[in-house]
Amino acid sequence: MLPFIIAISLSYVFQGTILSRNEEFVRWLSDFGPLVILVYVLLQSVTIIFAPIGGFFMVIAMITLFGPEIALTLVYLVSTPLYVVNFYIAKRFGRPLVEKLTSKEVLGKVDHFVQDAGTLAVVVMRLFQGGNFDYISYGLGLTKFPLKTFILVNFLVGIPSTLLNYFVLTRFENLVLNVVVFYAVTITLTGVSIYINHRIRKHKKLLFP
Repeated sequence: MLPFIIAISLSYVFQGTILSRNEEFVRWLSDFGPLVILVYVLLQSVTIIFAPIGGFFMVIAMITLFGPEIALTLVYLVSTPLYVVNFYIAKRFGRPLVEKLTSKEVLGKVDHFVQDAGTLAVVVMRLFQGGNFDYISYGLGLTKFPLKTFILVNFLVGIPSTLLNYFVLTRFENLVLNVVVFYAVTITLTGVSIYINHRIRKHKKLLFP
Protein backbone atom coordinates (compact mmCIF):
# COMPACT_ATOMS: atom_id res chain seq x y z
CA MET A 1 0.00 0.00 0.00
CA LEU A 2 2.67 2.52 1.05
CA PRO A 3 4.93 2.24 -2.08
CA PHE A 4 1.92 2.72 -4.34
CA ILE A 5 0.83 5.85 -2.47
CA ILE A 6 4.42 7.18 -2.54
CA ALA A 7 4.63 6.61 -6.30
CA ILE A 8 1.35 8.47 -6.87
CA SER A 9 2.50 11.29 -4.56
CA LEU A 10 5.76 11.70 -6.50
CA SER A 11 3.76 11.85 -9.71
CA TYR A 12 1.76 14.77 -8.31
CA VAL A 13 4.97 16.50 -7.18
CA PHE A 14 6.26 16.24 -10.74
CA GLN A 15 3.02 17.62 -12.15
CA GLY A 16 3.05 20.37 -9.53
CA THR A 17 6.41 21.48 -10.91
CA ILE A 18 4.81 21.82 -14.35
CA LEU A 19 1.83 23.63 -12.84
CA SER A 20 4.16 26.33 -11.53
CA ARG A 21 4.42 27.41 -15.19
CA ASN A 22 0.68 27.08 -15.81
CA GLU A 23 0.25 30.63 -17.16
CA GLU A 24 2.86 30.05 -19.87
CA PHE A 25 1.29 26.72 -20.79
CA VAL A 26 -2.19 28.30 -20.99
CA ARG A 27 -0.86 31.07 -23.27
CA TRP A 28 0.68 28.44 -25.50
CA LEU A 29 -2.64 26.59 -25.73
CA SER A 30 -4.52 29.82 -26.44
CA ASP A 31 -2.38 30.41 -29.52
CA PHE A 32 -4.15 27.47 -31.20
CA GLY A 33 -7.47 29.34 -31.18
CA PRO A 34 -10.46 27.13 -32.10
CA LEU A 35 -8.11 24.14 -32.46
CA VAL A 36 -7.28 24.20 -28.75
CA ILE A 37 -9.82 21.41 -28.06
CA LEU A 38 -8.12 19.17 -30.61
CA VAL A 39 -4.72 19.95 -29.12
CA TYR A 40 -6.07 19.11 -25.67
CA VAL A 41 -7.51 15.80 -26.87
CA LEU A 42 -4.18 14.80 -28.44
CA LEU A 43 -2.06 15.81 -25.45
CA GLN A 44 -4.42 14.28 -22.89
CA SER A 45 -4.48 11.06 -24.92
CA VAL A 46 -0.70 10.87 -24.78
CA THR A 47 -0.66 11.37 -21.00
CA ILE A 48 -3.23 8.60 -20.47
CA ILE A 49 -1.69 6.04 -22.85
CA PHE A 50 1.80 6.80 -21.52
CA ALA A 51 0.69 6.75 -17.89
CA PRO A 52 3.92 7.95 -16.18
CA ILE A 53 3.68 11.35 -17.88
CA GLY A 54 0.67 12.40 -15.81
CA GLY A 55 -1.96 14.69 -17.30
CA PHE A 56 -3.38 16.70 -14.43
CA PHE A 57 -1.54 19.82 -15.60
CA MET A 58 -3.66 19.60 -18.77
CA VAL A 59 -6.83 19.57 -16.67
CA ILE A 60 -5.76 22.70 -14.78
CA ALA A 61 -4.90 24.47 -18.03
CA MET A 62 -8.34 23.69 -19.45
CA ILE A 63 -10.02 24.87 -16.23
CA THR A 64 -8.11 28.15 -16.57
CA LEU A 65 -9.28 28.52 -20.17
CA PHE A 66 -12.89 27.30 -20.02
CA GLY A 67 -13.90 27.01 -16.36
CA PRO A 68 -14.38 23.83 -14.33
CA GLU A 69 -17.75 22.76 -15.80
CA ILE A 70 -16.61 22.61 -19.44
CA ALA A 71 -13.09 21.44 -18.59
CA LEU A 72 -14.14 18.50 -16.42
CA THR A 73 -16.82 17.49 -18.93
CA LEU A 74 -14.08 17.37 -21.57
CA VAL A 75 -11.88 15.34 -19.23
CA TYR A 76 -14.66 12.78 -18.79
CA LEU A 77 -15.40 12.59 -22.53
CA VAL A 78 -11.72 12.16 -23.44
CA SER A 79 -10.33 10.05 -20.60
CA THR A 80 -13.16 7.55 -20.20
CA PRO A 81 -12.85 5.99 -23.70
CA LEU A 82 -9.06 6.03 -23.36
CA TYR A 83 -9.23 3.91 -20.20
CA VAL A 84 -11.01 1.32 -22.35
CA VAL A 85 -8.17 1.60 -24.87
CA ASN A 86 -5.65 0.94 -22.07
CA PHE A 87 -7.65 -2.05 -20.89
CA TYR A 88 -7.82 -3.45 -24.44
CA ILE A 89 -4.10 -2.90 -25.05
CA ALA A 90 -3.31 -4.90 -21.92
CA LYS A 91 -5.75 -7.67 -22.90
CA ARG A 92 -4.54 -7.84 -26.49
CA PHE A 93 -0.78 -7.38 -26.17
CA GLY A 94 -0.03 -8.42 -22.59
CA ARG A 95 2.52 -7.37 -20.01
CA PRO A 96 5.61 -6.68 -22.20
CA LEU A 97 3.95 -3.76 -24.00
CA VAL A 98 2.15 -2.51 -20.89
CA GLU A 99 5.45 -2.30 -18.99
CA LYS A 100 6.83 -0.11 -21.77
CA LEU A 101 3.80 2.19 -21.66
CA THR A 102 3.72 2.49 -17.88
CA SER A 103 6.31 1.80 -15.21
CA LYS A 104 7.39 -1.71 -14.30
CA GLU A 105 7.72 -0.80 -10.61
CA VAL A 106 4.32 0.91 -10.28
CA LEU A 107 2.66 -1.77 -12.41
CA GLY A 108 3.91 -4.35 -9.94
CA LYS A 109 2.11 -2.48 -7.14
CA VAL A 110 -1.03 -2.16 -9.28
CA ASP A 111 -0.94 -5.94 -9.92
CA HIS A 112 -1.36 -6.59 -6.22
CA PHE A 113 -4.05 -3.93 -6.01
CA VAL A 114 -6.23 -5.33 -8.83
CA GLN A 115 -5.58 -9.01 -8.25
CA ASP A 116 -8.89 -10.93 -8.16
CA ALA A 117 -10.77 -7.60 -8.21
CA GLY A 118 -14.53 -7.99 -8.48
CA THR A 119 -17.05 -5.48 -9.80
CA LEU A 120 -17.48 -3.76 -6.43
CA ALA A 121 -13.72 -3.29 -6.05
CA VAL A 122 -13.49 -1.76 -9.55
CA VAL A 123 -16.40 0.57 -8.72
CA VAL A 124 -14.46 1.77 -5.65
CA MET A 125 -11.28 2.28 -7.71
CA ARG A 126 -13.09 4.19 -10.46
CA LEU A 127 -14.91 6.39 -7.96
CA PHE A 128 -12.00 7.29 -5.71
CA GLN A 129 -9.01 6.97 -8.05
CA GLY A 130 -10.10 8.64 -11.25
CA GLY A 131 -6.76 10.44 -11.48
CA ASN A 132 -4.83 7.16 -11.26
CA PHE A 133 -7.16 5.10 -13.40
CA ASP A 134 -4.75 5.04 -16.34
CA TYR A 135 -2.49 2.69 -14.37
CA ILE A 136 -5.42 0.77 -12.95
CA SER A 137 -7.06 0.27 -16.36
CA TYR A 138 -3.83 -1.29 -17.64
CA GLY A 139 -3.57 -3.46 -14.53
CA LEU A 140 -7.16 -4.67 -14.83
CA GLY A 141 -6.59 -5.52 -18.48
CA LEU A 142 -3.91 -7.98 -17.38
CA THR A 143 -6.45 -9.82 -15.20
CA LYS A 144 -9.51 -11.90 -16.07
CA PHE A 145 -11.86 -8.99 -15.43
CA PRO A 146 -14.47 -8.91 -18.25
CA LEU A 147 -14.20 -6.14 -20.84
CA LYS A 148 -17.97 -5.49 -20.96
CA THR A 149 -18.17 -5.08 -17.18
CA PHE A 150 -15.15 -2.78 -17.24
CA ILE A 151 -16.75 -0.57 -19.91
CA LEU A 152 -20.01 -0.35 -17.96
CA VAL A 153 -18.33 0.51 -14.64
CA ASN A 154 -15.89 2.89 -16.31
CA PHE A 155 -18.54 4.99 -18.05
CA LEU A 156 -21.20 4.96 -15.31
CA VAL A 157 -19.01 5.43 -12.22
CA GLY A 158 -16.91 7.97 -14.12
CA ILE A 159 -19.82 10.41 -13.77
CA PRO A 160 -19.88 10.59 -9.94
CA SER A 161 -16.07 10.50 -9.98
CA THR A 162 -16.08 13.61 -12.20
CA LEU A 163 -18.61 15.30 -9.92
CA LEU A 164 -16.37 14.54 -6.93
CA ASN A 165 -13.43 16.16 -8.72
CA TYR A 166 -15.60 19.18 -9.52
CA PHE A 167 -16.61 19.51 -5.86
CA VAL A 168 -12.96 19.42 -4.71
CA LEU A 169 -11.59 21.72 -7.42
CA THR A 170 -14.18 24.46 -6.89
CA ARG A 171 -14.09 24.82 -3.10
CA PHE A 172 -11.97 27.99 -3.14
CA GLU A 173 -11.56 30.97 -5.43
CA ASN A 174 -7.79 30.47 -5.46
CA LEU A 175 -6.92 27.85 -8.11
CA VAL A 176 -3.59 26.97 -6.49
CA LEU A 177 -5.33 26.23 -3.18
CA ASN A 178 -7.87 24.09 -5.01
CA VAL A 179 -5.04 22.10 -6.60
CA VAL A 180 -3.32 21.56 -3.25
CA VAL A 181 -6.59 20.35 -1.73
CA PHE A 182 -7.17 18.12 -4.75
CA TYR A 183 -3.75 16.50 -4.32
CA ALA A 184 -4.38 15.92 -0.61
CA VAL A 185 -7.86 14.48 -1.20
CA THR A 186 -6.67 12.25 -4.05
CA ILE A 187 -3.82 10.77 -2.03
CA THR A 188 -6.17 10.25 0.94
CA LEU A 189 -8.80 8.57 -1.23
CA THR A 190 -6.12 6.37 -2.76
CA GLY A 191 -5.35 5.06 0.71
CA VAL A 192 -9.07 4.67 1.49
CA SER A 193 -9.78 2.75 -1.72
CA ILE A 194 -6.80 0.46 -1.13
CA TYR A 195 -8.07 -0.28 2.37
CA ILE A 196 -11.63 -0.91 1.13
CA ASN A 197 -10.39 -3.23 -1.60
CA HIS A 198 -8.28 -5.09 0.95
CA ARG A 199 -11.38 -5.59 3.13
CA ILE A 200 -13.45 -6.71 0.13
CA ARG A 201 -10.77 -9.24 -0.86
CA LYS A 202 -10.49 -10.49 2.71
CA HIS A 203 -14.28 -10.84 2.96
CA LYS A 204 -14.37 -12.84 -0.29
CA LYS A 205 -11.72 -15.22 1.03
CA LEU A 206 -13.75 -15.79 4.20
CA LEU A 207 -16.87 -16.58 2.14
CA PHE A 208 -15.06 -18.60 -0.54
CA PRO A 209 -11.89 -20.04 1.05
